[in-house]
Amino acid sequence: MKMQSLHTLWSLHTYNAAYLSALCLVIIQVSIGCIMRSSQTSGKYTFSTSSSVTISEFFKFLISSVLMVRAARREGDEKGMHELVPGSESEGGEKEREKERVVDDDELTVGVEDERLIYGGGKAHGKVGFVRGYVKTLGMVSVENRYGFAKLALLYALINNTIFVAYKLADPGTIALIRSGVIFITALIMVLAIGADISKIQWTAIIIQLCGLATTQYTPDTSTSYPLSTYMVLLFQVFVSSVAGVYNQSLLKSDQASLHAQNAVLYGCGIVINSIVHLTLSFVTDDEPGFFVGYTNSAAYLVIVSNVFIGLAITAVYKYANAVIKCLATAIATGILLYISPILFGTTMAPLIIPGGLIVFITSWLYMEYPAPKRPIVTFSDEPPRSRPFNFIPSGPKWRNPILLLSSLTSVFIIVFCETMQLSSTSTPVSLPILTSPFNTTLAFIRWNGHRPERVPLIEKYAPFFHTLHLSMPSLIESPHRTAFQNLTHDNWGDGLVTYVQIARTMQLILDVPRNESEPEIGGLLQFHFDVWIDPMDFAEEDYNKMWIAVSRHNDNAGGGPTFLCMKKRDRFSSWVGMAKDRNWQYPLLEALQDLEKANTDYTFDPEEWCTGWSDIYYVPRHLWVDYIYLAAFFGARDVFHEIAVPTIMHILDQSRRKRELSSIVNFIGNCYGGCCAGGANLEDLLSHRCGHKLDYAGDRNVVAAHYDSLDYAASILGSEI
Repeated sequence: MKMQSLHTLWSLHTYNAAYLSALCLVIIQVSIGCIMRSSQTSGKYTFSTSSSVTISEFFKFLISSVLMVRAARREGDEKGMHELVPGSESEGGEKEREKERVVDDDELTVGVEDERLIYGGGKAHGKVGFVRGYVKTLGMVSVENRYGFAKLALLYALINNTIFVAYKLADPGTIALIRSGVIFITALIMVLAIGADISKIQWTAIIIQLCGLATTQYTPDTSTSYPLSTYMVLLFQVFVSSVAGVYNQSLLKSDQASLHAQNAVLYGCGIVINSIVHLTLSFVTDDEPGFFVGYTNSAAYLVIVSNVFIGLAITAVYKYANAVIKCLATAIATGILLYISPILFGTTMAPLIIPGGLIVFITSWLYMEYPAPKRPIVTFSDEPPRSRPFNFIPSGPKWRNPILLLSSLTSVFIIVFCETMQLSSTSTPVSLPILTSPFNTTLAFIRWNGHRPERVPLIEKYAPFFHTLHLSMPSLIESPHRTAFQNLTHDNWGDGLVTYVQIARTMQLILDVPRNESEPEIGGLLQFHFDVWIDPMDFAEEDYNKMWIAVSRHNDNAGGGPTFLCMKKRDRFSSWVGMAKDRNWQYPLLEALQDLEKANTDYTFDPEEWCTGWSDIYYVPRHLWVDYIYLAAFFGARDVFHEIAVPTIMHILDQSRRKRELSSIVNFIGNCYGGCCAGGANLEDLLSHRCGHKLDYAGDRNVVAAHYDSLDYAASILGSEI
C-alpha cells in the first residue's frame, strides 16, 4: 500500500512537472513574440541585431562550458569510486547513458538550436585541473564533428539573424503559426536527407495543413495578408530550421563526446560567425549600430535573455513530457499571439485565421500521432547502416576547408542581403483604414445674413472636416465689387432672402476651374447658416449622390418654419406666414415657373405647383450643379424667397433626374433639431441631435463650448488608423 502511494505521488509529480514546463514554454514563446516586436522603434531596431545574436551565443557558450566542467568533475569523482569497486560500471549503465544521448527519428526537432541543451553525459576523465579538463573534454569532439558544428552554427546564424527581419515584416502570431505549421518542409527534408518513412496519414495531414495555412492568410481585399516577399522570408526560416534539425540530429548520433562539449563548440563557432556578420554589416551599411549601441530599453535586453533561455523551457518539456505536449504548448502560444497582435501592435486579424489555425494545429497532432511503422530488424547486426545526411555534398579532409569557407561566405551574404533589402511590406499585414471625414470632398457654404466677423474663428473649426470652407457674409471682404465680390472661400453677398443665387454663383466658379487644379475634387456643396450646428462625422452613412434637405418640426413649438410640402393651393399650408394673403410668397415663384415653361426645357414640373421647406441646411451633389444653377437663375430673377425656391428646385430635379420612377433622389435629413425660427438649444438638445438650429452664441456658453470641444476632439483623431 505504501509503495502504491509513493508511485501515485511520483506520477502526480511527473504530470505536474510536465504541465508546468509546458506552461513555461507557452509564457516564454508568447513573451519572445511580444519582445521581438515591442523592441522595435518605428519598425526598426535601435540596436544591432547581429550583436544581439552574438551576445546570446556568448552566454550560451558560458552556460555550456560551466555544465561541461561540472559534468567532467562529477564523472571524475564517479570514476574514482568505480576504481575502488571494480566492475561497478555495468553494461546496463553504459546503455542507459547511450539511450539518453539518442534522439528518436519520430521526435525530430525543427531546428531550434537551444533544444540541444538537454541533459547528457560523456566519458569520465578523472580528476584533472580546470583548464586541462576543459581542453580535454573539448578534444573529445572529433575533427569531423567540429567542422560539422561550424556548419551547423552557420545555419543557426541564418535562423537567428533573419528572424529579426521576419518580425519587421509580419506580426508575431503569423510568424508563430507559419513556423510551427509548415510540416511539409520538415517532412521533405527528412525524406531526402535521412530517408525517413512518412505514413499515408502523415502525408494527408500535410496536404490538409497546407490548405489550412493558406486559409489563415486569406483576406477578401488583398487575397493575402502579406506580400509574397514576406512569405518567402518566413518559408526560408522554416526551411533552414528543418535542415538544421536534421543535421543537428546526425551530429548528436555520430560522436561519443560530452553533449556539453558539443554545445560549447557549436556556440563558440556561433560567436565567431555572428561577429563576422556584425563587422560585415558595419562595413556595408552606414546605419548599422555599434556593437553595444542602442540597448537603451528593457526590451532590447529581454531579446538577449529570451534567446538564451528558450532552450531550457523546451528541454524541460522533452524531459518531463513529450513532443505532443510541446506541440500543444506551441499551439496555445500561437493562438495567444494571434489574439493579442491586433490589440498590442495594431495588426489586422484575417477573417479566417481561427478556423484555419484549428486545421493547422489538428493536422500537426495527426502528423505526430500516426507515424510510419518502424522498419523490422531481426538482429542488431541486421540493422542497415545509416547514411550520412545530405550525402550529395562532398566530404573528406580535403573538402572540409573549401566547403566551410564557401558556406560561410554564402551565409554572411544571405544575412547581409536580408538585413539591407528593401521590401514593400510594412509592419502591419494590411494597410488599416484611415479615419476621414465623410465631407472631405464637400464644400461647406456657411451663411451669415449680418456682418458678424467675430464668429468666424469658431466657424473655422469646421475646416478639417471639409474640402473647403466658403464664408458668405455681407461686407466680409473689402472690395470695389462690393456685394458682387466672390472667390472660392469668401463672398460679400448681401441679400439673405435669395442666398441660393450666390450658391449658384459659387457652384459655377468651381465648375469653371481647369481640371488640373484641386477644385474639381469637390464633389458636393453643403449649405448651412452659421448658427446651425453640424456633427460632420455622423453623416458617414448618407448618400452623397442625392440631394438632402432638413425636416422642420412644424406647429409643435419646437422650431416652426416651413416643413417640406408641395401644393397647388395655399390652404394646404395656410398656417405658414408665407402663405398669408398679405404675403403671397408663392406668386413670384409661379411667375418663375411660367418663365421656365416658356424656355421649353426637358424639366418635368407642374407650372402651378410650388413647394416649401426649411432651407437652412441642405446639400446638392456636383452632378446636379448645372441644373441647380440654371433653375436658380429663373427664381432669382423673380426674387423668390429661398424657403420656397430651394424646395421647388429640388422637387423639379427629383422629378426630372431620378433614374427610376419610384426612387427619389431627395433624402430628408433626420435627427435635426428645431427649424428656421427655433430658440437656442440646450445641452441635451445639442448632444442628442447630429444637426440643428439654433446654436445661440449669445446664450448659454456651455452649449457652444460643448459643440466646438466635440469638433476639436473629432478633428484630432482624423487621419488615425481605425
